[in-house]
Amino acid sequence: MNFLNLLHSNLFKLINKRIIKNFNSQISLNVILTISQIFFPPLMIMIYGLENFGIWIFLSAIPSTLTILNFNLNGASRTEMSIYYNKKDKKNVNVIFNNSIILTFFFVLFLIFLTFIIIKFYDFNLKILNNLSLSDIKLMLICIFGSFYLNIINTIFKTGITYWGRLDIDTYLEIIFDIFSKILIVILGIIFDDLLFASFALLIASILKIITFYLFFINYNSFLSLFSFKLVSRKQVKKLLKLSIPYYLESLSGIIKNSFQIIILGIFFNANIVGMISTLRTLFYFLPIRAWGVVGKVIFYEFTKLYTEKKLKLFKKLYNNFLKLCFSFVCLFILSSILFGDYIYSFWLSNSYNLSFYLLFIIILDVSFYIVAGSKNLINKSINKFLNISVFSLMIEISIVSLSFIIFTFGYSFYSLFLFNLIGSTMIMFFSSYSSNKLISKISG
Repeated sequence: MNFLNLLHSNLFKLINKRIIKNFNSQISLNVILTISQIFFPPLMIMIYGLENFGIWIFLSAIPSTLTILNFNLNGASRTEMSIYYNKKDKKNVNVIFNNSIILTFFFVLFLIFLTFIIIKFYDFNLKILNNLSLSDIKLMLICIFGSFYLNIINTIFKTGITYWGRLDIDTYLEIIFDIFSKILIVILGIIFDDLLFASFALLIASILKIITFYLFFINYNSFLSLFSFKLVSRKQVKKLLKLSIPYYLESLSGIIKNSFQIIILGIFFNANIVGMISTLRTLFYFLPIRAWGVVGKVIFYEFTKLYTEKKLKLFKKLYNNFLKLCFSFVCLFILSSILFGDYIYSFWLSNSYNLSFYLLFIIILDVSFYIVAGSKNLINKSINKFLNISVFSLMIEISIVSLSFIIFTFGYSFYSLFLFNLIGSTMIMFFSSYSSNKLISKISG
């Protein structure tokens, strides 16, 4: 059975109008993001130059590091809201929503305070930033941080739009503003030829984005209230914080693997290395994750719904079919990347970087194991029971970054980092398999 037949016969046996809309929107998002990410880096390199492109990647990674202090409330609150929504309990949906709003604003204000201290007192005397003035660096970071925090606040409205199973509205808005921000960055780059204006473009797009999401939230919600303080309680806050711990740890693992690793590479190596790693990850790491995420995001709500309604046979059947599809996708990705990856990457960036097949192969295996691990973990995550997997993944990522930092001080190649990533992903994949199999056994019992 080929890939398309498997997609049709196994994934869509439970198909309905909601799933079709969600799937189509996710396909559209990934097509648009793929096209934009294919053309955006070469345009950035052409307009701003290789070195400035590496600097942009480095500066953009800095705000993400502060989210180690921010709980990921969106995932936990949306799943709980979905559970209560399927139980027809609108009161608790509203209670959870308003408690998540208060917590989100509390953490954003805390992060803004830390941002002020960093920008005010740090001298940014780093090799990768030598060609920028301190005033430009600080102004760029203010815009990048501002955009980042607006996006965190916007998760409030995204949750209010998506908790009832409709992903298409949120997805199409994301498509529009992703295209808009990239076009604006390119246009301002052509006009001013200054990286500072790229940060202005990012902030402008984020402001318009949150305004638009707010208007859609108001239009699509008849009973959810904003800042209803009478619904806020210490008990609900504690419950949300507890449920958010695995989401927070999962986000922290991602930040360490992506943003922290880029920053470490920027500290020990030059901007060209950072740019090459970023583009490699764009094409061979984030792109396949996003492509497979189309299926994962659409199916996630269905797992929550079936579990809540105690349709456990359908729950397990959907999970098994989901894994079959996952393995087919991963095999297809590995084969096509090995055969054509080197050529596609070189053609994409007009041979701007000297690509090593050894490095490419490690990244391909790393992301493949990561996708399998995430797919195994999806059923645990869909019912807010994946704390052990999050803790294990975080320990692995911390170990990788710490060990890489140590060996880089002794002059080792950046290849070592990616070898560690592959070993870590393999370990996480086996642990995720163990945890998901344990949950399935518990459900079966």
